[in-house]
Amino acid sequence: MKRMCPCLLVTVVLGLVLGGCSRPRPADTPGLPPPTADRPASTAGATGELNLWTIWNSEPRKTALEHVVAGFEKENPGVKVTVSNLEPDAYKTKIRVALGGDNPPDIFFVWSGEKMLHNFVRGGNCLDLTPYLDADGGRWRQALVANSLSSFTHNDATWGIPYLLQCTFFLYNKDIFSKAGVAVPKTWAEFTALCGKLKQQNIIPIALGNLERWPAHHIPCVLFQRLMGHDAVMAQYAPLGPGDYSDPRWLQALDMFQETVQAGFYTPSPNGVSRADARMMFYTEKAAMFYTGTWDLAQLSENGEAPSSFWNKWDFFNFPAVEDGAGEQDALAGSADGYVVSAKSKHPEQAVAFLKYMTSQPVAAAFVDECKELVQVHGAVTDDNSNWYLRRYAKMVQDAEVISAWTDTMMERSVAETLMNGIQGMIAGEKAPEQVMKEVAARQAEVKKELQATQAAGGKTASDS
Repeated sequence: MKRMCPCLLVTVVLGLVLGGCSRPRPADTPGLPPPTADRPASTAGATGELNLWTIWNSEPRKTALEHVVAGFEKENPGVKVTVSNLEPDAYKTKIRVALGGDNPPDIFFVWSGEKMLHNFVRGGNCLDLTPYLDADGGRWRQALVANSLSSFTHNDATWGIPYLLQCTFFLYNKDIFSKAGVAVPKTWAEFTALCGKLKQQNIIPIALGNLERWPAHHIPCVLFQRLMGHDAVMAQYAPLGPGDYSDPRWLQALDMFQETVQAGFYTPSPNGVSRADARMMFYTEKAAMFYTGTWDLAQLSENGEAPSSFWNKWDFFNFPAVEDGAGEQDALAGSADGYVVSAKSKHPEQAVAFLKYMTSQPVAAAFVDECKELVQVHGAVTDDNSNWYLRRYAKMVQDAEVISAWTDTMMERSVAETLMNGIQGMIAGEKAPEQVMKEVAARQAEVKKELQATQAAGGKTASDS
Protein backbone atom coordinates (compact mmCIF):
# COMPACT_ATOMS: atom_id res chain seq x y z
CA MET A 1 0.00 0.00 0.00
CA LYS A 2 1.34 3.41 -0.91
CA ARG A 3 2.29 5.68 1.94
CA MET A 4 0.55 9.03 1.78
CA CYS A 5 2.39 11.99 3.29
CA PRO A 6 0.35 15.18 3.78
CA CYS A 7 3.12 17.59 2.82
CA LEU A 8 4.46 15.73 -0.17
CA LEU A 9 3.05 15.05 -3.57
CA VAL A 10 2.12 11.40 -3.86
CA THR A 11 0.13 11.19 -7.03
CA VAL A 12 -1.70 7.91 -7.40
CA VAL A 13 -4.19 8.82 -10.11
CA LEU A 14 -3.08 11.29 -12.75
CA GLY A 15 -5.90 11.01 -15.21
CA LEU A 16 -3.76 9.25 -17.80
CA VAL A 17 -6.50 8.04 -20.10
CA LEU A 18 -5.09 5.76 -22.75
CA GLY A 19 -7.30 5.40 -25.76
CA GLY A 20 -8.61 8.98 -25.47
CA CYS A 21 -10.05 10.85 -28.39
CA SER A 22 -8.46 13.78 -30.16
CA ARG A 23 -10.38 17.04 -30.18
CA PRO A 24 -10.96 19.22 -33.23
CA ARG A 25 -10.07 22.89 -32.83
CA PRO A 26 -11.82 25.88 -34.33
CA ALA A 27 -9.70 27.47 -37.04
CA ASP A 28 -10.09 30.99 -35.64
CA THR A 29 -8.64 30.22 -32.22
CA PRO A 30 -5.72 27.72 -32.23
CA GLY A 31 -5.57 25.63 -29.07
CA LEU A 32 -9.15 26.41 -28.03
CA PRO A 33 -11.30 23.30 -27.64
CA PRO A 34 -14.96 23.46 -28.59
CA PRO A 35 -17.53 24.13 -25.83
CA THR A 36 -18.55 20.98 -23.92
CA ALA A 37 -20.63 20.08 -20.91
CA ASP A 38 -17.41 19.75 -18.90
CA ARG A 39 -16.59 23.43 -19.16
CA PRO A 40 -17.38 25.69 -16.19
CA ALA A 41 -20.06 28.34 -16.36
CA SER A 42 -18.79 31.57 -17.88
CA THR A 43 -18.93 34.94 -16.16
CA ALA A 44 -21.51 36.16 -18.67
CA GLY A 45 -22.03 39.90 -18.42
CA ALA A 46 -18.97 40.42 -16.19
CA THR A 47 -16.42 43.08 -17.06
CA GLY A 48 -12.96 43.95 -15.89
CA GLU A 49 -9.26 43.48 -16.59
CA LEU A 50 -7.25 40.68 -15.02
CA ASN A 51 -3.49 40.82 -14.75
CA LEU A 52 -1.79 37.42 -14.76
CA TRP A 53 1.90 36.99 -13.93
CA THR A 54 3.66 33.78 -14.87
CA ILE A 55 7.11 32.27 -15.35
CA TRP A 56 5.92 30.67 -18.60
CA ASN A 57 8.11 32.92 -20.74
CA SER A 58 9.32 30.38 -23.30
CA GLU A 59 7.75 28.10 -25.87
CA PRO A 60 5.63 26.07 -26.00
CA ARG A 61 4.07 27.21 -22.70
CA LYS A 62 3.95 30.87 -23.67
CA THR A 63 1.79 30.28 -26.74
CA ALA A 64 -0.28 27.60 -25.02
CA LEU A 65 -1.21 30.09 -22.31
CA GLU A 66 -2.10 32.65 -24.98
CA HIS A 67 -4.54 30.10 -26.39
CA VAL A 68 -6.09 29.58 -22.96
CA VAL A 69 -6.51 33.34 -22.56
CA ALA A 70 -8.01 33.69 -26.05
CA GLY A 71 -10.54 30.98 -25.29
CA PHE A 72 -11.54 32.50 -21.98
CA GLU A 73 -11.92 35.98 -23.47
CA LYS A 74 -14.03 34.59 -26.28
CA GLU A 75 -16.46 33.10 -23.78
CA ASN A 76 -16.26 36.17 -21.54
CA PRO A 77 -16.07 39.16 -23.92
CA GLY A 78 -16.30 41.70 -21.12
CA VAL A 79 -13.15 40.38 -19.40
CA LYS A 80 -9.62 41.17 -20.61
CA VAL A 81 -6.67 39.09 -19.39
CA THR A 82 -3.24 40.74 -19.64
CA VAL A 83 -0.36 38.29 -19.25
CA SER A 84 3.14 39.18 -18.06
CA ASN A 85 5.62 36.42 -18.95
CA LEU A 86 8.60 36.84 -16.64
CA GLU A 87 11.95 35.09 -16.47
CA PRO A 88 11.69 32.58 -13.57
CA ASP A 89 14.52 33.84 -11.38
CA ALA A 90 13.62 37.51 -11.87
CA TYR A 91 10.01 36.63 -11.09
CA LYS A 92 10.90 35.52 -7.56
CA THR A 93 11.92 39.08 -6.70
CA LYS A 94 9.35 40.96 -8.75
CA ILE A 95 6.34 39.12 -7.36
CA ARG A 96 7.39 39.83 -3.78
CA VAL A 97 7.79 43.52 -4.56
CA ALA A 98 4.37 43.56 -6.26
CA LEU A 99 2.69 41.82 -3.35
CA GLY A 100 4.08 44.44 -1.01
CA GLY A 101 2.27 47.15 -2.97
CA ASP A 102 -1.38 48.07 -3.46
CA ASN A 103 -1.85 46.68 -6.96
CA PRO A 104 -0.51 43.12 -7.24
CA PRO A 105 -1.50 40.89 -10.17
CA ASP A 106 -4.95 39.30 -9.88
CA ILE A 107 -3.58 35.83 -10.70
CA PHE A 108 0.02 34.79 -10.20
CA PHE A 109 2.22 31.73 -10.45
CA VAL A 110 3.49 29.99 -7.30
CA TRP A 111 5.55 27.01 -6.34
CA SER A 112 3.86 24.93 -3.67
CA GLY A 113 5.43 24.66 -0.24
CA GLU A 114 7.28 27.19 1.85
CA LYS A 115 9.22 28.69 -1.06
CA MET A 116 6.21 30.76 -2.08
CA LEU A 117 2.77 29.48 -1.20
CA HIS A 118 3.01 29.14 2.58
CA ASN A 119 5.02 32.33 2.78
CA PHE A 120 2.46 34.28 0.78
CA VAL A 121 -0.45 32.82 2.76
CA ARG A 122 1.11 33.99 6.03
CA GLY A 123 1.42 37.44 4.51
CA GLY A 124 -2.30 37.55 3.67
CA ASN A 125 -1.61 37.68 -0.07
CA CYS A 126 -3.76 34.79 -1.32
CA LEU A 127 -7.51 34.39 -1.69
CA ASP A 128 -8.93 31.32 0.05
CA LEU A 129 -10.25 29.14 -2.77
CA THR A 130 -11.84 26.54 -0.50
CA PRO A 131 -15.44 27.80 -0.94
CA TYR A 132 -15.08 27.78 -4.73
CA LEU A 133 -13.60 24.29 -4.79
CA ASP A 134 -16.35 22.93 -2.53
CA ALA A 135 -19.26 24.60 -4.38
CA ASP A 136 -21.57 22.46 -6.53
CA GLY A 137 -20.81 19.38 -4.50
CA GLY A 138 -17.05 19.85 -4.88
CA ARG A 139 -17.16 19.52 -8.66
CA TRP A 140 -14.06 21.64 -9.25
CA ARG A 141 -12.09 19.92 -6.46
CA GLN A 142 -12.92 16.50 -7.88
CA ALA A 143 -11.64 17.50 -11.32
CA LEU A 144 -8.12 18.04 -9.96
CA VAL A 145 -5.57 15.43 -8.90
CA ALA A 146 -6.11 15.19 -5.16
CA ASN A 147 -2.54 14.77 -3.95
CA SER A 148 -1.26 17.71 -5.97
CA LEU A 149 -4.19 19.81 -4.73
CA SER A 150 -3.27 18.89 -1.15
CA SER A 151 0.12 20.56 -1.66
CA PHE A 152 -1.78 23.84 -2.09
CA THR A 153 -3.56 23.33 1.22
CA HIS A 154 -2.21 25.14 4.28
CA ASN A 155 -3.82 25.61 7.67
CA ASP A 156 -6.89 23.61 6.58
CA ALA A 157 -7.66 25.84 3.58
CA THR A 158 -6.82 25.56 -0.12
CA TRP A 159 -5.10 28.66 -1.46
CA GLY A 160 -4.17 27.77 -5.00
CA ILE A 161 -4.70 25.47 -7.94
CA PRO A 162 -1.97 23.05 -9.07
CA TYR A 163 -1.42 22.88 -12.79
CA LEU A 164 1.82 21.05 -13.54
CA LEU A 165 3.64 18.33 -11.64
CA GLN A 166 7.39 18.51 -12.17
CA CYS A 167 9.98 15.92 -11.18
CA THR A 168 13.74 15.77 -11.70
CA PHE A 169 15.54 12.95 -13.52
CA PHE A 170 18.88 12.15 -15.09
CA LEU A 171 18.51 12.53 -18.84
CA TYR A 172 21.12 10.58 -20.78
CA ASN A 173 22.35 10.19 -24.35
CA LYS A 174 21.74 6.58 -25.39
CA ASP A 175 24.35 6.68 -28.15
CA ILE A 176 27.08 8.02 -25.87
CA PHE A 177 26.28 5.41 -23.22
CA SER A 178 26.40 2.62 -25.79
CA LYS A 179 29.68 3.72 -27.37
CA ALA A 180 31.28 4.27 -23.96
CA GLY A 181 30.19 0.85 -22.74
CA VAL A 182 28.21 2.09 -19.74
CA ALA A 183 24.69 1.25 -18.58
CA VAL A 184 21.98 3.02 -16.61
CA PRO A 185 23.09 2.86 -12.93
CA LYS A 186 20.93 1.48 -10.16
CA THR A 187 23.09 2.60 -7.23
CA TRP A 188 25.19 5.62 -6.34
CA ALA A 189 28.35 3.50 -6.54
CA GLU A 190 27.41 2.44 -10.09
CA PHE A 191 26.62 6.05 -10.94
CA THR A 192 29.99 7.42 -9.82
CA ALA A 193 31.76 4.52 -11.54
CA LEU A 194 30.08 5.26 -14.89
CA CYS A 195 30.90 8.97 -14.50
CA GLY A 196 34.53 8.01 -13.95
CA LYS A 197 34.52 5.79 -17.02
CA LEU A 198 33.04 8.58 -19.16
CA LYS A 199 35.59 11.07 -17.91
CA GLN A 200 38.43 8.66 -18.73
CA GLN A 201 37.16 8.74 -22.33
CA ASN A 202 37.22 12.57 -22.32
CA ILE A 203 33.43 12.77 -22.20
CA ILE A 204 31.80 15.31 -19.86
CA PRO A 205 29.60 13.08 -17.69
CA ILE A 206 27.01 15.68 -16.57
CA ALA A 207 26.01 19.03 -18.04
CA LEU A 208 25.52 21.39 -15.11
CA GLY A 209 24.75 25.09 -15.26
CA ASN A 210 24.58 26.64 -11.80
CA LEU A 211 24.63 30.33 -12.65
CA GLU A 212 21.10 30.55 -11.22
CA ARG A 213 22.30 28.78 -8.01
CA TRP A 214 19.34 26.39 -7.64
CA PRO A 215 20.14 23.70 -10.26
CA ALA A 216 23.11 22.19 -8.40
CA HIS A 217 21.26 21.89 -5.10
CA HIS A 218 18.89 19.32 -6.63
CA ILE A 219 21.54 16.60 -6.38
CA PRO A 220 22.26 16.99 -2.62
CA CYS A 221 18.49 17.42 -2.19
CA VAL A 222 17.88 13.83 -3.32
CA LEU A 223 20.91 12.54 -1.42
CA PHE A 224 19.39 14.01 1.77
CA GLN A 225 16.18 12.07 1.14
CA ARG A 226 17.94 8.85 0.12
CA LEU A 227 20.11 8.89 3.25
CA MET A 228 17.54 9.96 5.86
CA GLY A 229 14.05 9.53 4.43
CA HIS A 230 11.29 11.92 3.47
CA ASP A 231 9.77 12.43 6.91
CA ALA A 232 13.12 13.14 8.55
CA VAL A 233 14.20 15.80 6.05
CA MET A 234 10.78 17.46 5.90
CA ALA A 235 10.74 17.83 9.69
CA GLN A 236 14.04 19.71 9.50
CA TYR A 237 12.95 21.87 6.56
CA ALA A 238 9.80 23.14 8.30
CA PRO A 239 10.34 26.78 9.37
CA LEU A 240 9.02 26.00 12.86
CA GLY A 241 10.52 22.52 12.96
CA PRO A 242 13.69 21.36 14.77
CA GLY A 243 16.00 22.71 12.09
CA ASP A 244 19.18 21.80 13.95
CA TYR A 245 20.58 19.71 11.09
CA SER A 246 22.62 17.75 13.62
CA ASP A 247 22.27 14.37 11.89
CA PRO A 248 25.70 13.57 10.39
CA ARG A 249 24.02 12.39 7.19
CA TRP A 250 23.44 16.02 6.14
CA LEU A 251 27.21 16.35 5.95
CA GLN A 252 27.51 12.93 4.36
CA ALA A 253 25.23 14.03 1.50
CA LEU A 254 27.24 17.21 0.88
CA ASP A 255 30.47 15.20 1.06
CA MET A 256 29.13 12.81 -1.58
CA PHE A 257 28.24 15.72 -3.84
CA GLN A 258 31.58 17.40 -3.24
CA GLU A 259 33.36 14.20 -4.28
CA THR A 260 31.61 14.34 -7.67
CA VAL A 261 32.61 17.99 -8.07
CA GLN A 262 36.25 17.31 -7.19
CA ALA A 263 36.27 14.32 -9.56
CA GLY A 264 35.35 16.67 -12.42
CA PHE A 265 32.08 14.99 -13.32
CA TYR A 266 30.38 18.25 -14.32
CA THR A 267 30.71 21.02 -16.87
CA PRO A 268 33.90 23.02 -16.24
CA SER A 269 33.19 26.03 -13.97
CA PRO A 270 29.44 25.29 -13.66
CA ASN A 271 28.79 28.39 -11.54
CA GLY A 272 29.43 30.48 -14.64
CA VAL A 273 27.19 28.41 -16.92
CA SER A 274 23.46 29.03 -17.27
CA ARG A 275 20.91 26.25 -17.05
CA ALA A 276 19.90 26.91 -20.67
CA ASP A 277 23.51 26.54 -21.81
CA ALA A 278 23.80 23.27 -19.90
CA ARG A 279 20.69 21.99 -21.68
CA MET A 280 22.25 22.98 -25.01
CA MET A 281 25.44 21.11 -24.08
CA PHE A 282 23.31 18.01 -23.61
CA TYR A 283 21.39 18.16 -26.87
CA THR A 284 24.49 19.13 -28.87
CA GLU A 285 26.01 15.93 -27.44
CA LYS A 286 28.85 17.59 -25.56
CA ALA A 287 27.80 15.88 -22.32
CA ALA A 288 26.43 12.41 -21.63
CA MET A 289 23.86 13.37 -18.98
CA PHE A 290 21.80 16.30 -17.76
CA TYR A 291 20.04 16.34 -14.38
CA THR A 292 16.96 18.45 -14.89
CA GLY A 293 13.22 18.69 -14.39
CA THR A 294 10.43 17.44 -16.59
CA TRP A 295 9.90 21.05 -17.74
CA ASP A 296 12.74 20.30 -20.19
CA LEU A 297 11.18 17.20 -21.76
CA ALA A 298 9.30 19.29 -24.32
CA GLN A 299 12.44 21.26 -25.18
CA LEU A 300 14.18 18.04 -26.22
CA SER A 301 11.28 16.58 -28.19
CA GLU A 302 9.34 17.45 -31.33
CA ASN A 303 8.70 21.21 -31.69
CA GLY A 304 11.19 21.91 -28.92
CA GLU A 305 14.56 23.61 -28.91
CA ALA A 306 16.65 20.53 -29.72
CA PRO A 307 17.24 19.51 -33.36
CA SER A 308 15.16 16.67 -34.77
CA SER A 309 18.26 14.48 -34.98
CA PHE A 310 18.33 14.41 -31.18
CA TRP A 311 14.67 13.70 -30.42
CA ASN A 312 15.12 9.93 -30.17
CA LYS A 313 18.68 9.87 -28.88
CA TRP A 314 17.91 10.34 -25.22
CA ASP A 315 16.09 8.68 -22.36
CA PHE A 316 15.88 9.28 -18.62
CA PHE A 317 16.28 7.44 -15.31
CA ASN A 318 15.45 8.15 -11.70
CA PHE A 319 18.11 9.18 -9.19
CA PRO A 320 20.00 6.02 -8.17
CA ALA A 321 19.64 4.32 -4.81
CA VAL A 322 22.18 5.09 -2.10
CA GLU A 323 23.66 1.99 -0.52
CA ASP A 324 22.69 1.63 3.17
CA GLY A 325 20.51 4.74 2.95
CA ALA A 326 17.56 4.87 5.37
CA GLY A 327 15.29 6.74 2.93
CA GLU A 328 12.87 5.60 0.27
CA GLN A 329 15.26 4.56 -2.50
CA ASP A 330 12.69 4.60 -5.31
CA ALA A 331 11.19 7.96 -4.39
CA LEU A 332 10.81 10.63 -7.03
CA ALA A 333 11.89 14.21 -6.37
CA GLY A 334 9.40 16.84 -7.41
CA SER A 335 6.66 19.29 -6.69
CA ALA A 336 3.50 20.79 -8.17
CA ASP A 337 3.29 24.39 -9.29
CA GLY A 338 0.25 26.42 -10.21
CA TYR A 339 -1.65 29.64 -9.64
CA VAL A 340 -3.30 31.65 -6.89
CA VAL A 341 -5.69 34.60 -6.83
CA SER A 342 -4.56 37.74 -5.04
CA ALA A 343 -6.44 38.61 -1.86
CA LYS A 344 -6.35 42.21 -3.14
CA SER A 345 -7.87 41.43 -6.55
CA LYS A 346 -10.68 43.81 -7.57
CA HIS A 347 -12.17 41.05 -9.71
CA PRO A 348 -11.91 37.83 -7.65
CA GLU A 349 -14.92 36.15 -9.27
CA GLN A 350 -13.51 36.65 -12.76
CA ALA A 351 -10.07 35.49 -11.61
CA VAL A 352 -11.54 32.31 -10.15
CA ALA A 353 -13.57 31.79 -13.33
CA PHE A 354 -10.35 31.97 -15.35
CA LEU A 355 -8.71 29.27 -13.22
CA LYS A 356 -11.82 27.11 -13.54
CA TYR A 357 -11.69 27.52 -17.31
CA MET A 358 -7.96 26.77 -17.40
CA THR A 359 -8.46 23.56 -15.41
CA SER A 360 -11.49 22.31 -17.32
CA GLN A 361 -10.69 18.99 -18.97
CA PRO A 362 -10.86 20.09 -22.65
CA VAL A 363 -8.70 23.16 -22.05
CA ALA A 364 -6.20 21.20 -19.94
CA ALA A 365 -6.04 18.49 -22.62
CA ALA A 366 -5.33 21.14 -25.28
CA PHE A 367 -2.48 22.45 -23.10
CA VAL A 368 -1.02 18.94 -22.85
CA ASP A 369 -1.30 18.60 -26.62
CA GLU A 370 0.80 21.72 -27.11
CA CYS A 371 3.27 21.38 -24.22
CA LYS A 372 3.54 17.65 -23.48
CA GLU A 373 3.46 18.27 -19.73
CA LEU A 374 1.75 16.50 -16.84
CA VAL A 375 -1.26 18.74 -16.17
CA GLN A 376 -2.96 17.95 -12.86
CA VAL A 377 -6.49 17.64 -14.22
CA HIS A 378 -8.14 14.24 -14.49
CA GLY A 379 -8.32 13.13 -18.11
CA ALA A 380 -5.95 15.83 -19.36
CA VAL A 381 -3.34 13.36 -20.62
CA THR A 382 -4.41 10.91 -23.31
CA ASP A 383 -2.57 8.66 -25.73
CA ASP A 384 -3.50 11.08 -28.52
CA ASN A 385 -2.08 14.26 -27.00
CA SER A 386 1.07 12.88 -25.31
CA ASN A 387 4.38 11.46 -26.49
CA TRP A 388 6.29 8.44 -25.24
CA TYR A 389 8.34 10.48 -22.79
CA LEU A 390 5.28 12.00 -21.12
CA ARG A 391 3.47 8.68 -20.90
CA ARG A 392 6.51 7.05 -19.32
CA TYR A 393 6.83 9.89 -16.84
CA ALA A 394 3.13 9.67 -15.96
CA LYS A 395 3.48 5.95 -15.34
CA MET A 396 6.47 6.53 -13.04
CA VAL A 397 4.49 9.06 -11.05
CA GLN A 398 1.52 6.71 -10.86
CA ASP A 399 3.75 3.94 -9.48
CA ALA A 400 5.73 6.14 -7.07
CA GLU A 401 5.48 5.30 -3.39
CA VAL A 402 6.75 8.77 -2.46
CA ILE A 403 7.32 12.03 -4.29
CA SER A 404 9.52 14.15 -2.07
CA ALA A 405 9.43 17.91 -2.58
CA TRP A 406 12.64 19.74 -3.41
CA THR A 407 14.66 21.23 -0.57
CA ASP A 408 14.41 24.82 -1.77
CA THR A 409 10.61 24.65 -2.00
CA MET A 410 10.19 23.42 1.58
CA MET A 411 12.80 25.46 3.45
CA GLU A 412 12.04 29.01 4.50
CA ARG A 413 13.25 31.28 1.72
CA SER A 414 16.32 32.76 3.41
CA VAL A 415 17.38 29.33 4.72
CA ALA A 416 17.13 27.93 1.19
CA GLU A 417 19.19 30.87 -0.08
CA THR A 418 21.84 30.08 2.51
CA LEU A 419 22.00 26.45 1.39
CA MET A 420 22.15 27.28 -2.33
CA ASN A 421 24.82 29.94 -1.76
CA GLY A 422 26.77 27.40 0.27
CA ILE A 423 26.59 24.74 -2.44
CA GLN A 424 27.69 27.27 -5.01
CA GLY A 425 30.60 28.07 -2.70
CA MET A 426 31.45 24.37 -2.47
CA ILE A 427 31.57 24.10 -6.27
CA ALA A 428 33.91 27.10 -6.35
CA GLY A 429 36.13 25.49 -3.72
CA GLU A 430 35.43 28.29 -1.26
CA LYS A 431 33.37 26.43 1.35
CA ALA A 432 33.43 23.06 3.07
CA PRO A 433 30.28 21.02 3.77
CA GLU A 434 30.68 21.60 7.51
CA GLN A 435 30.60 25.36 7.04
CA VAL A 436 27.55 25.16 4.78
CA MET A 437 25.48 23.13 7.23
CA LYS A 438 26.59 25.33 10.14
CA GLU A 439 25.35 28.42 8.27
CA VAL A 440 22.07 26.71 7.35
CA ALA A 441 21.40 25.66 10.95
CA ALA A 442 22.22 29.16 12.24
CA ARG A 443 19.91 30.83 9.74
CA GLN A 444 17.12 28.36 10.49
CA ALA A 445 17.42 29.11 14.23
CA GLU A 446 17.08 32.84 13.52
CA VAL A 447 14.05 32.30 11.28
CA LYS A 448 12.35 30.10 13.84
CA LYS A 449 12.76 32.73 16.56
CA GLU A 450 11.46 35.44 14.24
CA LEU A 451 8.38 33.43 13.24
CA GLN A 452 7.63 32.47 16.84
CA ALA A 453 7.84 36.12 17.88
CA THR A 454 5.64 37.14 14.97
CA GLN A 455 3.02 34.54 15.82
CA ALA A 456 2.97 35.68 19.41
CA ALA A 457 2.48 39.27 18.28
CA GLY A 458 -0.16 38.33 15.71
CA GLY A 459 1.70 40.07 12.92
CA LYS A 460 3.78 39.12 9.90
CA THR A 461 7.45 39.28 8.99
CA ALA A 462 8.94 41.11 6.05
CA SER A 463 9.65 37.75 4.39
CA ASP A 464 5.93 37.00 4.32
CA SER A 465 5.15 39.67 1.75
